[in-house]
Amino acid sequence: MIQEAAERSRERLGVERLDLLYAHIDDHTVPQRETVEAFAELVAEGTVGLLGVSNQAVWRVERARALAAAAGLPGYEVLQYQHSHLRPRTDIPDGLFPDGSLGHAGPELRGYLRAEPGLTLVAYSPLLKGAYVRTDRPLPPDYDHPGTPARLAVLREVAREAGASVNQVVLAWQLGGQLPIVPLAGASSVAQLEENWPPPTWS
Repeated sequence: MIQEAAERSRERLGVERLDLLYAHIDDHTVPQRETVEAFAELVAEGTVGLLGVSNQAVWRVERARALAAAAGLPGYEVLQYQHSHLRPRTDIPDGLFPDGSLGHAGPELRGYLRAEPGLTLVAYSPLLKGAYVRTDRPLPPDYDHPGTPARLAVLREVAREAGASVNQVVLAWQLGGQLPIVPLAGASSVAQLEENWPPPTWS
């Protein structure tokens, strides 16, 4: 199934090789060894470059990487999780995550990154879909807690002092931090693209 999905992706993109392939939502009915071996086979045949994982429990990520290492196979090197300056609640269950969200880069995952310097975090939705700067885009419900207003106020103050937009400060904070983070920011206009592109003065 993984082989077929990767082949369909290559066909849709019109490429012979996927530079990065993610294992998204974890399927606990499939033995991890099978997934690890299937992903490693794609790397061995040259149709995939790096391997990544997204929205999975940290203990499952570590277990998969340990299985790969023990077998001398390539393992996950890129972790893709939602991460921004504001901190969400992670204890709210939903259909995919009955014990609370696994999609955020919480303290456990950030600690894991510090302990494993070979890993990189790709932070999706770093600008919270425009909620930092657009009044028509409210913050997601999991950001509705007492810590958000104070953190947001400091962020806006820093933006004023730096002469930058709040979005620019959030991206600069991620790019300039101690952890290896690659913000995955989308843009629907040239103006948004230019705002997201860091000039030398604040990168």
